Amino acid sequence: MNKCMKCGHETTDPDALYCSRCGAKLMLQPGSAQSPTGTGKTRKILMMMLPLNIVLITFAFLMVKGCSSVTGTLVSQGGAMGDFTFTPEECRSGQRLGFFGSVLLGEGQNDGAVVAIFDPLKGKIVKIEVPGSCEPPDYEKCKEVIVDPQYCSTYDVKLDRTSIMVNDIVLSEGSLNLDCKYPDGGSVKGNMTFDRCN
Repeated sequence: MNKCMKCGHETTDPDALYCSRCGAKLMLQPGSAQSPTGTGKTRKILMMMLPLNIVLITFAFLMVKGCSSVTGTLVSQGGAMGDFTFTPEECRSGQRLGFFGSVLLGEGQNDGAVVAIFDPLKGKIVKIEVPGSCEPPDYEKCKEVIVDPQYCSTYDVKLDRTSIMVNDIVLSEGSLNLDCKYPDGGSVKGNMTFDRCN
């Protein structure tokens, strides 16, 4: 039985939220269906939904943070790019920058990138941002070199869209397999796969 704190009227309905005499909100009694400590329908529904909520929160976390997967390396020796080994740490969908493809990023702002693009007119393009070449303060301007397929014995670029969308971005996936030797003696060789680029 709930007693109204405003007018003193007692109600016999244990699930009543408002006083039937004055309309004031009733203080909930322990054990009522609406009480947080009660065993009513609300508590049962909340307990049944808890595992589903945990699954949804975990899924959302994986889709937004740390969901991309990249493996492999790219090695440059001599030539226009110099000597370095690039190991991607994460990838982003090219949709963020207005193109179909993926951007494979190094660990830090100045650790370089490999960009795989599918252009409707030019076809598949691989562009390399040379590690250590980006200029402060924002590290957005970097030395970029487009890999010319005419110097490559292997130039295999695969790009696809996944069926997953996060924040209006369709996640991308694919792979790169390059083996290129330039007339000046430089070379680029790499094999990388990437998945769920967001």
